[in-house]
Amino acid sequence: MPKKLGLVLGSGAARGWAHVGVLRGFEEIGIKPDIIAGCSVGALVGGAYLIGALEELEAWGRELSPLSAIGAFNFWVSRGGLIDSAPAFEAFASFDRKIEDLPVMFGAVAADLGTGEEVWITQGSVIAAARASSAIPVLFHAVQRGPRWLVDGAVANPAPVSLARYLGADIVVSVDLNAIPRVLSRFNPPAPSVPALDPVSVPSPEEGFSGAVSKFIADTRSRIDRQMAIAKARTQSKPQLFETAYAAIDIFQMHLTRLRAETAPPDIHLTPDMRDALPNSFDRADEFIETGRRALLDKGAEIEALLKE
Repeated sequence: MPKKLGLVLGSGAARGWAHVGVLRGFEEIGIKPDIIAGCSVGALVGGAYLIGALEELEAWGRELSPLSAIGAFNFWVSRGGLIDSAPAFEAFASFDRKIEDLPVMFGAVAADLGTGEEVWITQGSVIAAARASSAIPVLFHAVQRGPRWLVDGAVANPAPVSLARYLGADIVVSVDLNAIPRVLSRFNPPAPSVPALDPVSVPSPEEGFSGAVSKFIADTRSRIDRQMAIAKARTQSKPQLFETAYAAIDIFQMHLTRLRAETAPPDIHLTPDMRDALPNSFDRADEFIETGRRALLDKGAEIEALLKE
């Protein structure tokens, strides 16, 4: 009996362009996932792929610049958030299908505000599931589903390998966009070291030995002064509001994904380096898509081997 391949598409906001590249990579090697489990933007991209709206989603996303991304939604302080995402999702209503009717098994992860537990959405509207899974707390309105109020699944299970296993996956490929977090590296100074010095030039007859020594001392002092200025700048700089928020979210999701992977490890763990991607970097689509495609192709042979075992 053929093994079922599960694809896990993790959270990551605009980094989700990499998921598009992963899906394209699968097409290149001629493999189709039997199961897709998504969280946040992973649920959005995975759902769009399965209902045939991925090209439309990509075209819509490419129109968003870093400044216009939030403007594509409606500001309305309600339901625990600043922005109502419903209008954006309604634009794709004509593509919507029930999860039960999809040719591939699909599930999305959200978090229950009432209990704190993760919620696996495996029935009903694909678009509604993607919207609930990507309802970033405070930024987007919470989504009501029956008696529950749901928010972004990234606070509970950023890369839901466990959901893919539950849906029947024998082999799981997990795409973790937060494995290499966007930390504030300037606050992590390198270990003290002796500054590298320019080689001492051979003195010309006019300079003599004393001239060469004077030049060596001046070069050394210049290098030391430069190193001290860099160290002072690091010490005096302070974290800024938004960069601190980005870093904190990345660090949280990195550690949570690692912990979840201890009990539900994937067979193939794709960790494209997305640390330079800001949450609203929608204008870097081509770069991120290629990053995801390359990450998948680099593991293509391993995936094929696992499916043949």
